[in-house]
Amino acid sequence: MLDRFPAPRSTRRPLLATLVGLVALGVGGCTTTDGAETGDPSPMASSPAGAPGTSASVEAPRTIPTSAFFEMPADMRREPRSQADGAAAVPKLCDGELAAGAGVIASAAMMTNYKRPQDPPENVPHGVLYQTIRSYDGDSAATFMQRLRTGLADCQSYQDNGFTVRVRTAPLAGVGDEAVTIDLVRPQTDLPGNPVGGQQTNRIVVIRIGNVVTLLYDAEYERTSSIPALVETFVREATEAIRAWRE
Repeated sequence: MLDRFPAPRSTRRPLLATLVGLVALGVGGCTTTDGAETGDPSPMASSPAGAPGTSASVEAPRTIPTSAFFEMPADMRREPRSQADGAAAVPKLCDGELAAGAGVIASAAMMTNYKRPQDPPENVPHGVLYQTIRSYDGDSAATFMQRLRTGLADCQSYQDNGFTVRVRTAPLAGVGDEAVTIDLVRPQTDLPGNPVGGQQTNRIVVIRIGNVVTLLYDAEYERTSSIPALVETFVREATEAIRAWRE
């Protein structure tokens, strides 16, 4: 198999215009976004028990430095991380459920091609890990999570390149102030896109820590599926990096 870097299928799906211009990461950090996005949010669901909101008195960060993003463990690092395109980093799903919404002050995204710890360095990557970090004003981060849960409740499946993608969601306890997992399940295909039996599952984890939200999207590399144990590593490392940044 050729060692090449194909664009994941998700890059071919358009992203809502609300994200355009938000992702811009330089050497010292990202550019900031002043002013809220427009549009009425979806109806709100109540926050889960024990999920505190963000006090409006807590100042949200206006820049997102590279140190806020976690470093892939050395035994999984296939290639250096790099700036990511927002359309690839944040899938549209059914109707833009992961779109930033109102109250975003800054946003940036990075991507890393990674391998499984046991894979030799010459192997093609196992997957592509995207991480998006957003800072929100006031209670807007908690509001985003409420809107996300409401939207996901109505997002059972969507069409992508002629295939039905099923959406499975679940709360993730003990991570950040609140978190949710989103599994995208589609028929397994070969590289040209022909069904070969079975299914492919790629996982998204959305985590809120105070007025910061991070999205981890474990995307395919040549039709690969997420490995839950590896995603747990990403979640742990990403949470620790954001907490260290905010302390």
